[in-house]
Amino acid sequence: MLRQIDLQTSVVYGPIQSRRLGSSLGINPLPWSYKLCSSNCVYCQYGWTVSHHPTEAIKRAPELLALIEEAFQEHAEQGTPVDCITLAGNGEPTLHPDLEELVIGIKRLRDRYFPTAKVGIFSDSTQVHRPHVIRALGLLDIRCMKLDAGDEAMWRTINLPLGDADWTRMIEGLMRLPATILQSMFIQGSYDNTQDEHVNRWIELVASIRPTSVQVYTVDRAPADQDIVKVPRARLQTIASRLTAQTGIPAEVYD
Repeated sequence: MLRQIDLQTSVVYGPIQSRRLGSSLGINPLPWSYKLCSSNCVYCQYGWTVSHHPTEAIKRAPELLALIEEAFQEHAEQGTPVDCITLAGNGEPTLHPDLEELVIGIKRLRDRYFPTAKVGIFSDSTQVHRPHVIRALGLLDIRCMKLDAGDEAMWRTINLPLGDADWTRMIEGLMRLPATILQSMFIQGSYDNTQDEHVNRWIELVASIRPTSVQVYTVDRAPADQDIVKVPRARLQTIASRLTAQTGIPAEVYD
């Protein structure tokens, strides 16, 4: 049975054997006591984003970098294998106000402790219109940006964007980002974005963004909406194959 995961209670967590990035040390720049996100995705492994939460303050970059260095030093001394250092954690990492400073500092620490590791991010893409976010994303080795929908209606249905998140600004921002990996979650059950008509629109949109590759996947932990179910691998493979056949963009399936 799938189960949700608990919030991260440290800045550095793992390493996690990632389906996509190998042995990954996670970086959680967000509060430990609640999820801070610009989306309320129906499939989120951390559960629903709530509006009322503890008043724990966001740690600023100098404090975070001191904690990150302490953890990196411990992992290096223990000989921990690290393929990637990944900004993710309890919500949307691009909401951190010091993101650019944080990325620069993490890369400096990476060079000192894990020089062969890449530095990446998992993002819901909603903040890609902000200049400091664009600059920070441009400094990273890996940009895994979410795109689960082929149109605004589906995006609002399954990603439930919060605050001032805007579909048009998000898509325009994704088109400007260099060397982007798109991550597309497909789900069935109480919500379904696997129907042919929607997949056709998604393929057209991916073609306009022109990412370097697309990761097609489905839930592997309990989602916020308990009536969501995994998409069979055969259907995921059909979607990925159609994308590549029509656009030439490579796609890999994870289930």
